[in-house]
Formats: sequence, structure tokens, C-alpha cells
Amino acid sequence: MERNFQKLSGKTFDLAIIGGGIHGAAIAREAALRGLTVALVEAGDFASGTSSRSSKLIHGGLRYLAQFDWRLVHEARRERRLLLKLAPHLAQPIPFLLPIYHGDPYSPLKIRAGLTLYDLLGNLGRADRHRMIGVKDALRAVSRLAPEGLRAVALYHDSITDDARLTLENVIDAAGHGAAVLNYAPVRALETAARSSGSREVTAAEAEDIETGARHELAARFWINASGPWVDRVRALVPGCDGSKSIRLTKGTHIILPPVCGPFALFAAIPSEDRIFVMMPWHGAALLGTTDTDFEGDPESVRASREDMDYLLAAANRIFRPPLGRGDVQGEFAGLRPLAVEPGASPSENTREYRFHEDPWARNFISICGGKLTTARALAEKLVDVVEQRLGRPHSGHPSRSTPLAGGHTGTFDVYQNFAAWEAVREYHIEFEIADRIVRTYGSRWQQVLEPVRNDPSLAEPLPGSPALLAAEVDFAIRSEMALTVEDFLQRRSGLNWLGPIRLREAAPSVADLFAGRLGWNAVRRQAALERFEHSRVMNSA
Repeated sequence: MERNFQKLSGKTFDLAIIGGGIHGAAIAREAALRGLTVALVEAGDFASGTSSRSSKLIHGGLRYLAQFDWRLVHEARRERRLLLKLAPHLAQPIPFLLPIYHGDPYSPLKIRAGLTLYDLLGNLGRADRHRMIGVKDALRAVSRLAPEGLRAVALYHDSITDDARLTLENVIDAAGHGAAVLNYAPVRALETAARSSGSREVTAAEAEDIETGARHELAARFWINASGPWVDRVRALVPGCDGSKSIRLTKGTHIILPPVCGPFALFAAIPSEDRIFVMMPWHGAALLGTTDTDFEGDPESVRASREDMDYLLAAANRIFRPPLGRGDVQGEFAGLRPLAVEPGASPSENTREYRFHEDPWARNFISICGGKLTTARALAEKLVDVVEQRLGRPHSGHPSRSTPLAGGHTGTFDVYQNFAAWEAVREYHIEFEIADRIVRTYGSRWQQVLEPVRNDPSLAEPLPGSPALLAAEVDFAIRSEMALTVEDFLQRRSGLNWLGPIRLREAAPSVADLFAGRLGWNAVRRQAALERFEHSRVMNSA
């Protein structure tokens, strides 16, 4: 995957996509698989916004059953099942415990009924179905659960993913099928022209290369605004925009804690607000979320607050003994949900369904509002159906339903993972634990990461402060995954996501050295890169 602005020159694409989060990436892949000429431009790094700040879940949204949102739950459950085939290394099933306490808004009978419906709407087989387990068994499984008032416990399954890598693999696969993809390429202007029908259409964009400051023209027949929290800012670039709002921003904060729930995820009530919290195991830690509050500021300024931290700790401490305190918090991050505007709804009640928003001043320009990480592929499929129809192209099927993602060519993953990890140990003389994590991170692309070790054994050295990460992965991110900054690697390509800035600060100087050597940075540029990484870490701290 090569960052080359010359790919934009001298042609008119069938489809241009503004935004390289999960939705833009999935749309680019879908369209490229169908044979459309596609360009995707992202203002920052791929997945640098909401798509690296989620709860890391591929899930049906159990709580949406209570809102009678059957269609969303069914679609999400179908997509979870499908993703296990398309990217088995990035969609691992995980057991959830749902404890039911006195004072909760739901009874054991209601939970049984809801989970039975959840199973019917889509699971992965008999072992994936829910069951009720004994209170004593639950307390043995998660010893810090409070026994007082615990009525019953349900066990069900969803899946966990690395949201940033899932986004990146969609981008990589889009590029592999011919799409021109560019990060650090903000759109500075949009041009329109009148058509014979009397309507106006977007014809071109001016995209800037942040690395050089040069501006490049991007021409296309159809346009998708997939810029997430910035969707209305991009809409405002279209001449004639009336300044209206199409999205509502709500903030979701997560905090990282010790592994208090072991290998289980937890789903539990917050009775005072008729909400829930979720806790998931995440690389030897526990990820607790999430808040859901309206946000009115600049999307680039979003950060976790002490109030967010206290809210989440209070929610968890209703069921944990001994209680968790601020001293247990190892890190935090916050992201924004760009929800479709739904007047009168509270943040938690506002629909998570996606909407395709069109404005009369640009007939070939669709903005995406709402949506979930889980349903990104389905959104892309439906939207590219619309694009093909508008462009007068014959419908070309739905290839993304059967074509694995870039690292998904593994077959049965458990078998593949064990074989490939031992193969990496034999071929490249690395420890099994490292080999295992590399296969789980890169899937069938793992050999591309490690092959340069044959000629440069130093690439097999672990990074300082991080025995899990190899120099070869930094080199691969620069060489093949369009990483341009230290945080591009540590926060979005390492596979460790937000544990990077929290636990891997010792690795940052060595990562910067590798970037400097590969990209020709001088000492000033290297120091600036380290300062930028530190700033990105601080901006997500309370």
C-alpha cells in the first residue's frame, strides 16, 4: 500500500470517499471489489478518530432489544457471524457474564427471554448460545463480583475486535483491489457544477498533502462524505450549504483497569440511568465503558474527563468488591459518536442505525450519519448499491460477503494460528508468545511482517519496554501500511491500540529511530515526532 498523490492526477474516479474511518474504509473496499474506480482521502491517519476509540466489540447490541430495534440487532448479529469468516483473526468470540442484582430494571425471566431472542437473531452454533449459570459458579469465575443481592447470572457470547486494525485491513484490501487511498490528505475545498437537469453536482475536491503542503485535485462522478464527527464540517465545504446539522455528537469514554474480570466480559445495569456498562478483557487489562453524553465542542478536542472516570468507576463499583478507585485506572480515551439527528431522544435513546443524508445543493453527494463498527460492511454494501444505480452501472453482486479481508485468508483460525505461530518460531527464531500475537494481529499477512528478518536479524529484537513488539512490525507499518508517525504505529497498527500510549512510552524513542531511518528524518524531526506522540497521549488523559 503506497501513499502516492499522483494516483489522483489525470482521471475522474467513479467514486470519491472523504474519510478513512471504518465506514469510509468499508465503502472503498466494497466499491473496489465491484470494479468501480475509487479514491479515498483521510484528513489524519486511517482510524484516527472514532474508529480507534470504540468499545472494541462486534456485537448485536443486546440493549437495543429493549428499544424494539429488531432490524439493527438482526443485522449486527448477521455481520458478527459473517466477520468471523472474513477476518477470523480480528473477530474473536468472547463469553459475557450478565449478573442480575436486586434493583436492576430487568428480571432473570426477562433476561432469559431476551437472550433466547438474541440467539435466534444469529449466533455461531450450539456453543455460542446463552445459558444461565449458578451464582456460585459466577463468583468463582469473577471473584470480585459482589455476592450481596446477586439473583442470577446469564452467560452469552459476542465478539471482540481491534477496531483500528479492522479499519486498516479494509483500507489495505481496497488498495489491493485498485483503490487510491491516502492518509494525511484533508479536503480543503469542493467544487460544484450545474447539470442540464438544473441540479448541481460536486465535480472536484482540493486535497492537501500534509507532508509537503502541496494541493492536488481529485475529480469524481459520485461522492461519499464518511468523515464521522466532521461530517457537517465537510458538508459546509459544498457551495450552497445552508449550515444545517445532520448529526448529533455524543461522547463515549472508556477507562483501562487491571484484569478484574479475567477472560470474561461483563454486561451490567446502571439502574439510576436505565443504562448499562460493559467491561472487556483487553491485552492483559480490562476496558470499561462507556459514557454517553452530548458533545458540542471541536471534535479534535474530545478527551476523557475526571467526571467521566468517576461515573464509570461508580457504575462498576455497584457490583465489584473491593471497589475500584482512581488509583486503579491505567489509562483512558474518549471518542465521538456521529449519530443521526433524532429530535427528542436522549443520547442513549438516540438510534445507532445509519442514515444516508442527501442535500438539494449537491445531487451526487451522500453523507453518512450514525452507524456502528459492527455493521460497517452492511452499510457499505447498501450504499454502493445506491452508487451503482446512480451511475447507471449494472448491479455487480455483493462480493464483500465472501471475500476475506487482507489478513483473513486463514481457514479455520484456531488451527491456522497454532500452525503459523510455530512456523514463525522455526523460521524466524522468535519466541512463541511473540509469534502467537503477530499471527493474531496480522492473520495471513504474518510472513510479510517477518520475512525481512532473514536479511536483517536486528528486526527480530523486541522494542525497549515492550517485549511483545518487534522492530520488524514498525518497519512493516512504514513500508506496507502507510504509517507516518510514532502514534500511527503505537496507537493504531501495533495491535495494542490504546495500551500503546499507556504502557509503551519506553518504546517510543526506538520507534522514532526506526521511522527516522526509514523516512530520512533529522534529529529535529525525530524529536518533534516524540513530542507529538506525548501530546496525543496527554490529550486522552483526564
